[in-house]
Amino acid sequence: MLSTSNLSAHQAAHYYSKEDYYSQEEGVSPSRWLGEGAKTLNLSGDVNTDTFQQLLRGQTPDGQNLFSRKVNIDKRRAATDFTFSAPKSVSIAALVQQDARVVKAHHQAVAKALSVLEERYAQTRISTDTGRQRIKTGNLITAVFTHGTSREVEPQLHSHCVVLYATQLDDGRWFSFSNEQAIAHKKLLGQLYQNELAHLLKQQGYDIEPKAHGQFELKGYDPELLKAFSTRRKQILSLLEEWESEGKKPTDSNGKEIQSEMLLREAANLKTRKNKPKVTSAERLLKGWKAFVQLKGFELPELPEEGVAIAPTQNTQAISNLRPAIQHCGERDAVFRQTHLERFVFEHHLGEQSWEELEGAIA
Repeated sequence: MLSTSNLSAHQAAHYYSKEDYYSQEEGVSPSRWLGEGAKTLNLSGDVNTDTFQQLLRGQTPDGQNLFSRKVNIDKRRAATDFTFSAPKSVSIAALVQQDARVVKAHHQAVAKALSVLEERYAQTRISTDTGRQRIKTGNLITAVFTHGTSREVEPQLHSHCVVLYATQLDDGRWFSFSNEQAIAHKKLLGQLYQNELAHLLKQQGYDIEPKAHGQFELKGYDPELLKAFSTRRKQILSLLEEWESEGKKPTDSNGKEIQSEMLLREAANLKTRKNKPKVTSAERLLKGWKAFVQLKGFELPELPEEGVAIAPTQNTQAISNLRPAIQHCGERDAVFRQTHLERFVFEHHLGEQSWEELEGAIA
């Protein structure tokens, strides 16, 4: 799943300064820099708090102004948080059963989704003789913060990908990142993450169970266990049901009622969000989760054996999956976009091919 929210410099600097228990795991990097823009500024490895805050204020790591014109950080959006969340069964395998392969697959899937976001939707607006124009730049600065708990202190593997409002032109000048296209294609990016994660986990020997809209769970995990560890989801659904029964909907910043189902879910998410829980030790939290599983009488499935990874699929599978996508999209519209094909494959052939295999088949 992918959710998004715009952030001011103050919000981003303080929200990510306190990380949850997952950040304290030995041998796990809780944060990292990604993106071609980050490479340009020689940013790599763990995210340094001071450097992160400087960039949010529109400054380079050495304290120089990043933009040619002065930026009012109090009025300007500093970043957009693209949060990729793993399915609940994946979170349990990664965090309760401690399968490091699952954590690695999550990181890889997030990185792939971000690379596509950057390649396709990194844009800015510039003034020309014919007026303001939007142009593609192909580079972004992204600080990734990976957490392992929800606000109800339940296992929830997710990564906050804070994409800063800065992107560079070919001539070296930095302009504000225009995120409209990235937001417009957030469903595709979320499905891309799910597909890549499912594909990687299948290679490790996990069986997946596709769900609606390009989602999935791992097979063998009791649905009641997933519900028991999904308090946040229940809170959001309960509020959505309340709004529907009362016949009212929340309004956006312009005072208009929100109609989109996706935006309604995000509004309910924000409305039911509690303050961040107090950080506790990884050992103590893990004991609590395992005790909860045992107390409720659930049994966790055996993890796939190490070293028995399944070979990647051949590109012929991706081509085979693409044919019904072309037929379906062609029946609906005489002219259709590539993203329509991609989303159809994600929704009907989840995890059967990697992103590269799908793009190769389309090409």
